[in-house]
Amino acid sequence: MISTPDSPEQTPETESKREMSPAFKEFEEKLALLPTPEEKIALGLAFMRSSISQEGTPRFREFWEARKLVLPCFKENINSAIRSKLWSEYVDLTVEARRLKEILEEQSAFAIEQIDLAITGFEADIANLEAILAQSAHIEFPDQSPTIQAKVGVYNQIQRELNLLNTLASRLNGLRKEVIKTDMRMRFKTKFFKRLSQIGDHVFPKRKELIEQISQEFIRDVEQFAARHFQGDQVVGAPYFALREEIKALQGMAKVLTLSSGAFNKTRLRLSECWDKVKVLEKEHKKEVNAKRQATDANRQALEQKIDELAGKEMAMGDLEKAIDEISKEMRVVDLHRQDVLSLKDKLAKLRAPHLAAQEEKAKALEAAEKEKIRLKREKITEVKERIAHLLKKGGEEEALEQAYNELKEEIKNLGVTKTDQQQFDRSMRQLKDLIAEAKERALLNLSEDDRSALESLRAALEQKKKRRQEIKDQIEQYRKTLGSSNLDFEKGMQTRELMDQEKELLEKNNSGIEEIEQKIAELEG
Repeated sequence: MISTPDSPEQTPETESKREMSPAFKEFEEKLALLPTPEEKIALGLAFMRSSISQEGTPRFREFWEARKLVLPCFKENINSAIRSKLWSEYVDLTVEARRLKEILEEQSAFAIEQIDLAITGFEADIANLEAILAQSAHIEFPDQSPTIQAKVGVYNQIQRELNLLNTLASRLNGLRKEVIKTDMRMRFKTKFFKRLSQIGDHVFPKRKELIEQISQEFIRDVEQFAARHFQGDQVVGAPYFALREEIKALQGMAKVLTLSSGAFNKTRLRLSECWDKVKVLEKEHKKEVNAKRQATDANRQALEQKIDELAGKEMAMGDLEKAIDEISKEMRVVDLHRQDVLSLKDKLAKLRAPHLAAQEEKAKALEAAEKEKIRLKREKITEVKERIAHLLKKGGEEEALEQAYNELKEEIKNLGVTKTDQQQFDRSMRQLKDLIAEAKERALLNLSEDDRSALESLRAALEQKKKRRQEIKDQIEQYRKTLGSSNLDFEKGMQTRELMDQEKELLEKNNSGIEEIEQKIAELEG
C-alpha cells in the first residue's frame, strides 16, 4: 500500500508545524488557554473531527498533531465517567481516520495504476507513430486557391503529421496535469515525469521542426501570390473577384495549418494588404457599373413603357406571345443592366400569368371531364357485367335470353372497351350464348315422342349443335396458334390458355348435348 506525506511517521514535527494551516495554529492557541483537561479534550476532538470530515482532501497531518496534543490530557485528573466517554470518542475518531487513510491510499494506488497504463499505451503509440500516421485521414483544404492546389500534397503530408503530434502533445499535457493533481509519493511522480519527458522528446522537437517547415512554405506561397498579382498599386493576372476568393481561401488555409505565431501574423498582414487593394479595385468597378446602369436607365424605361401598354390591352394569347417575343428580342439588342433584365423578365412573366392561369383552368376542366367520362364508362361496364352475371345465374326463356343477348352485344359494341375488358365480355357472352342454346335444346327435348315436328326440331337442334361445335373447334385452333407464336408475353399467354381451356369445356359440354339429341332421335326413329 502506498503511504502519503500525511502520515505522521513520515513528517518531522518541526516541518509539520511549519506547514500547518492558520486553523491549526488558532487551535493550539485556544488549547493553551483552556483551564481544564475536559475542555481541552473536547476542543481537540472537535478539531480532529473537522480535520477529517471537511470537503476535499482530509488534513491528516493536522489530525495526528492534534491527537498528540490531546492524548496527555487523558492522564490528568478527570472524572472517570467523562474520561470514558471522551476516550471512546477519541478512539472512534482515530479508527475512522486510519480507515479513511486506507481508502485514500487505495484510491491513490488505483490512480497510479491507471496513469501507468495510460503512459504505457502512450509509449506504444510513440513506437508505432509511422503506422498511425499512415492510417490518418487526408485533410480537405480550400479549393478556390490555385496557389494551394499546386502544393496540396506537401501541405497535406506535413499537416497530417502535425495533427497527430498536436494530439499527442495534448495527451501528454493532460497526463502531466493528472500526475500533478494525484496524491502519491514523490518518487512515483518523479518516475512518471521522467517517462513523460522521454515521450516529449519524441513529440515536441519534431512538432517544432514541422511547424517551422510548414510556416516557411506558407509564407513563401503567400509572398509569391502577392508578387504575382499585386505589383505596386496595380492588380494583374486575374479578375479582382477571383483574387478576392483566393485571398479568402489563403486566410482560411492559415486557420487550418499549424503555423507559428510569427508566420501567422506575417501572412495575415500581407493578405490584408492584398485585400485592401482588391477592395479599392472592387469599389472602382462598382462605380463603373453604376455609371453604366445610369446609362441603361433610358433603355429600361422605354421597354417598361411598352410592357405597360401591353398590360392595358385585351389580347389573345397568340398575339400576346408575339408581342412579348418582340420585346425579348429588343432586350437582347440594347444595353441593359443584369438587374434590369431580371426586372423586365419578371414583368413579362406577369403579363403571361392571367392567360396561363386561364389555360391551366381549362386544362383542369378538360381533365375533370375526361375523368368523369372514364368513371361513367367504368360504371356502365360494371353494370353490363352484372347483368350478364345475373342472366347466367338465373337463366330464363329462350326468347327473353336471346333478346337480352342482342341488347348486351350492342351495348358492348358502343362502349368501346379495352382489349382486356373485351376478352372478358367475349367469354361471358359465349357462356350466355351457350345458355340460350341449352334453352332451345330443353324446349326440343320436352316434346312428345309421337310429334313428328319434334323430330324435325331435334334434327334442327342437332345441326345447330354441330355447327356450334365447329365454331368452338375453330376457336380452340385459333388459340392454339396464338400460343405457338413466339412474340406472346407471359401474361397474355396465361389469359389465352385460360380461354382455350374454357372453350374445351364448352366443346365437351356440346358433344354431350349432341350425343343426347342423337340418342333422342334414335329413340323416336326406333
